Amino acid sequence: MKFSYPCLSNNSDLALALRIARHSSCTACDSCPGLRPPASVEVVLDDDVHQKSLLGDLTQYGSDEEDGSTYLETCICGHDVADHGSQLAALGREEFSRRARLATRLDELYHEAGRQLDFNYADEDIDSLKQQMKLPVSMVSIASPSIRTS
Repeated sequence: MKFSYPCLSNNSDLALALRIARHSSCTACDSCPGLRPPASVEVVLDDDVHQKSLLGDLTQYGSDEEDGSTYLETCICGHDVADHGSQLAALGREEFSRRARLATRLDELYHEAGRQLDFNYADEDIDSLKQQMKLPVSMVSIASPSIRTS
Protein backbone atom coordinates (compact mmCIF):
# COMPACT_ATOMS: atom_id res chain seq x y z
CA MET A 1 0.00 0.00 0.00
CA LYS A 2 1.27 3.49 -0.85
CA PHE A 3 0.46 6.73 0.97
CA SER A 4 1.67 10.30 0.51
CA TYR A 5 3.41 12.68 2.85
CA PRO A 6 3.22 16.39 1.96
CA CYS A 7 6.22 18.06 0.35
CA LEU A 8 7.48 21.31 1.85
CA SER A 9 5.64 23.45 -0.73
CA ASN A 10 2.23 22.04 0.30
CA ASN A 11 0.82 24.27 3.06
CA SER A 12 -2.86 23.28 3.06
CA ASP A 13 -4.44 22.71 6.48
CA LEU A 14 -4.50 18.96 5.75
CA ALA A 15 -0.78 18.92 4.93
CA LEU A 16 0.03 21.01 8.00
CA ALA A 17 -2.08 18.71 10.22
CA LEU A 18 -0.15 15.72 8.91
CA ARG A 19 3.19 17.44 9.61
CA ILE A 20 2.04 18.33 13.13
CA ALA A 21 0.93 14.72 13.73
CA ARG A 22 4.30 13.38 12.61
CA HIS A 23 6.10 15.44 15.23
CA SER A 24 3.56 15.19 18.08
CA SER A 25 3.07 12.43 20.62
CA CYS A 26 -0.16 10.47 20.47
CA THR A 27 -2.76 11.69 22.95
CA ALA A 28 -4.57 8.32 22.90
CA CYS A 29 -1.60 6.19 24.02
CA ASP A 30 1.54 6.80 26.07
CA SER A 31 4.18 5.10 23.95
CA CYS A 32 3.86 6.76 20.52
CA PRO A 33 6.25 9.69 19.86
CA GLY A 34 4.51 10.78 16.66
CA LEU A 35 2.70 9.57 13.54
CA ARG A 36 4.60 6.63 12.01
CA PRO A 37 3.57 4.49 9.05
CA PRO A 38 2.97 0.77 9.59
CA ALA A 39 5.72 -1.48 8.17
CA SER A 40 3.46 -2.62 5.31
CA VAL A 41 3.06 0.95 4.03
CA GLU A 42 5.25 2.75 1.50
CA VAL A 43 5.33 6.52 1.99
CA VAL A 44 6.13 8.84 -0.92
CA LEU A 45 6.38 12.61 -1.13
CA ASP A 46 3.35 14.37 -2.54
CA ASP A 47 5.49 16.38 -4.92
CA ASP A 48 3.20 17.48 -7.76
CA VAL A 49 5.28 20.61 -8.43
CA HIS A 50 8.43 18.52 -8.97
CA GLN A 51 6.60 16.00 -11.17
CA LYS A 52 5.10 18.77 -13.34
CA SER A 53 8.38 20.63 -13.76
CA LEU A 54 10.34 17.55 -14.86
CA LEU A 55 7.83 15.78 -17.06
CA GLY A 56 5.12 18.28 -17.85
CA ASP A 57 1.65 18.00 -16.32
CA LEU A 58 1.15 14.22 -16.30
CA THR A 59 -1.92 14.42 -14.06
CA GLN A 60 -4.05 14.86 -17.19
CA TYR A 61 -3.39 11.19 -18.04
CA GLY A 62 -4.74 9.83 -14.77
CA SER A 63 -3.12 7.27 -12.52
CA ASP A 64 -2.38 3.56 -12.74
CA GLU A 65 -3.31 3.28 -9.08
CA GLU A 66 -6.89 2.31 -8.24
CA ASP A 67 -7.67 5.22 -5.95
CA GLY A 68 -4.63 7.39 -6.57
CA SER A 69 -2.32 8.39 -3.79
CA THR A 70 -3.83 9.39 -0.47
CA TYR A 71 -2.24 10.86 2.61
CA LEU A 72 -1.00 8.74 5.47
CA GLU A 73 -3.80 8.80 8.06
CA THR A 74 -3.22 5.97 10.51
CA CYS A 75 -0.20 5.48 12.73
CA ILE A 76 1.55 2.25 13.62
CA CYS A 77 0.04 2.74 17.11
CA GLY A 78 -3.43 2.37 15.55
CA HIS A 79 -4.52 5.97 16.09
CA ASP A 80 -5.13 8.64 13.49
CA VAL A 81 -3.75 12.10 12.66
CA ALA A 82 -6.25 13.81 14.99
CA ASP A 83 -5.01 11.73 17.95
CA HIS A 84 -1.53 13.14 17.35
CA GLY A 85 -2.28 16.71 18.41
CA SER A 86 -3.29 18.21 15.08
CA GLN A 87 -6.99 19.06 15.44
CA LEU A 88 -7.52 22.64 14.35
CA ALA A 89 -10.85 22.85 16.20
CA ALA A 90 -9.30 21.68 19.49
CA LEU A 91 -6.10 23.71 19.18
CA GLY A 92 -7.49 26.95 17.82
CA ARG A 93 -5.97 28.74 14.83
CA GLU A 94 -3.14 30.42 16.79
CA GLU A 95 -1.81 27.21 18.39
CA PHE A 96 -2.35 25.26 15.17
CA SER A 97 -0.32 27.86 13.26
CA ARG A 98 2.47 27.83 15.86
CA ARG A 99 2.69 24.05 15.75
CA ALA A 100 2.51 24.08 11.93
CA ARG A 101 5.50 26.46 11.74
CA LEU A 102 7.51 24.18 14.06
CA ALA A 103 6.49 21.05 12.16
CA THR A 104 7.44 22.66 8.86
CA ARG A 105 10.84 23.65 10.29
CA LEU A 106 11.31 20.07 11.49
CA ASP A 107 10.50 18.79 8.00
CA GLU A 108 13.04 21.25 6.59
CA LEU A 109 15.66 19.73 8.91
CA TYR A 110 14.71 16.23 7.73
CA HIS A 111 14.95 17.47 4.13
CA GLU A 112 18.39 19.03 4.71
CA ALA A 113 19.58 15.73 6.18
CA GLY A 114 18.14 13.81 3.21
CA ARG A 115 15.77 11.96 5.56
CA GLN A 116 12.34 13.51 4.89
CA LEU A 117 10.64 10.11 4.67
CA ASP A 118 12.64 8.48 7.48
CA PHE A 119 10.11 8.53 10.32
CA ASN A 120 12.64 7.15 12.82
CA TYR A 121 15.49 9.59 12.18
CA ALA A 122 16.44 12.12 14.87
CA ASP A 123 19.35 14.36 15.73
CA GLU A 124 20.01 17.01 18.40
CA ASP A 125 18.33 19.85 16.49
CA ILE A 126 15.23 17.76 15.74
CA ASP A 127 14.96 16.49 19.32
CA SER A 128 15.31 20.04 20.65
CA LEU A 129 12.58 21.45 18.38
CA LYS A 130 10.25 18.51 19.12
CA GLN A 131 10.19 19.62 22.76
CA GLN A 132 8.22 22.66 21.59
CA MET A 133 5.64 20.42 19.90
CA LYS A 134 4.30 19.13 23.20
CA LEU A 135 0.73 20.10 23.99
CA PRO A 136 0.23 22.60 26.80
CA VAL A 137 -0.93 20.89 30.03
CA SER A 138 -4.41 22.39 29.66
CA MET A 139 -4.70 20.90 26.16
CA VAL A 140 -3.48 17.47 27.30
CA SER A 141 -6.19 17.25 29.94
CA ILE A 142 -8.82 18.03 27.31
CA ALA A 143 -7.40 15.61 24.72
CA SER A 144 -6.56 12.69 26.99
CA PRO A 145 -9.36 10.82 28.75
CA SER A 146 -6.75 9.02 30.90
CA ILE A 147 -5.97 12.20 32.84
CA ARG A 148 -8.49 12.80 35.59
CA THR A 149 -8.89 16.04 37.50
CA SER A 150 -9.77 16.04 41.18
